[in-house]
Amino acid sequence: MRFRRKHAKRSAPQLAALAIASIIAVTPASAVRPSRVLVVTSDGLPQYRQPVEAFVAAHSGEVRVIDIGASKESGRDRIRRAAAEGPIDAVFAVGAQAAWLSREVLPNVPLAFAMVIDWQRYGLKDTASGISVELPVDALLTRFKLLLPRMRRLGIIYSDQAPSRTLTDAESAAAELDIELVPHEVSHSEDVPGAYRRIRSEIDALWMVPDPVVVTHDNFRYLANRTSHDHIAFLAFSENFVRAGALLSVSPDYATMGSQAAALVDALASSQSTTPTVQAPIGSSLVINAETARALGIDVDMNMLSLADKVIDSDE
Repeated sequence: MRFRRKHAKRSAPQLAALAIASIIAVTPASAVRPSRVLVVTSDGLPQYRQPVEAFVAAHSGEVRVIDIGASKESGRDRIRRAAAEGPIDAVFAVGAQAAWLSREVLPNVPLAFAMVIDWQRYGLKDTASGISVELPVDALLTRFKLLLPRMRRLGIIYSDQAPSRTLTDAESAAAELDIELVPHEVSHSEDVPGAYRRIRSEIDALWMVPDPVVVTHDNFRYLANRTSHDHIAFLAFSENFVRAGALLSVSPDYATMGSQAAALVDALASSQSTTPTVQAPIGSSLVINAETARALGIDVDMNMLSLADKVIDSDE
């Protein structure tokens, strides 16, 4: 995945078309037909709304949407009741619990998932397909380096709950870009402030990966305040964190993810033998906090602005 300038970006419909083209490689075009899909979400998280809405808009067949909530037992019951209401050709599960419970309750129904961090942990590798929430690490670090060319040492605070593939790929990707990784592992959430204090004098930037042990409300507020005070670039994985004070984020485009999943689900419902592999998200979004950049002494010039999909600036 190469970095594209803003004027070369593809729209969501164009990106969805690319996804359909890639799926045709594993499913003959004549086999694709409108399917009856059950969309299952969990916890009602606001970030799930975009992929679900995009999926519904892109899918040509019947779609039913249910939210199973946070309880595993009530979630199982809601999926069973939905299955009893009519035939289901495929399931699109959004979120880890939705994916796991859908596979448990409906083991023989083709399943595609999205918004599942470190999906390999949930036993989905050989029984489902989906859209990974993690962007390729080499593409992420390339963007970081493009925006912060003076960055030489990149800190990562992580636990054993961090996405394993992200950490594995980071070392080789960083070496290609002449970036030295400064990792620090923690066992508990309360260890994060101390970990930061131990590495802050050794790093130019801190990369926050989606790790539920590290990324808590208190830890984020601490890291956002301390990195700003120490003039260290804080690199996040979600627009919400940029709005709350991180310098920038590169994240999947959630609407494009939903369109991509719609094409994948049609292939799953039509295939009689093979299950398409889990795909990387084909769209991404770069968000920059201009106020944070100015506080760090980073020149937010027109070139940087042209690279961003969204700029957060309280001065406007």
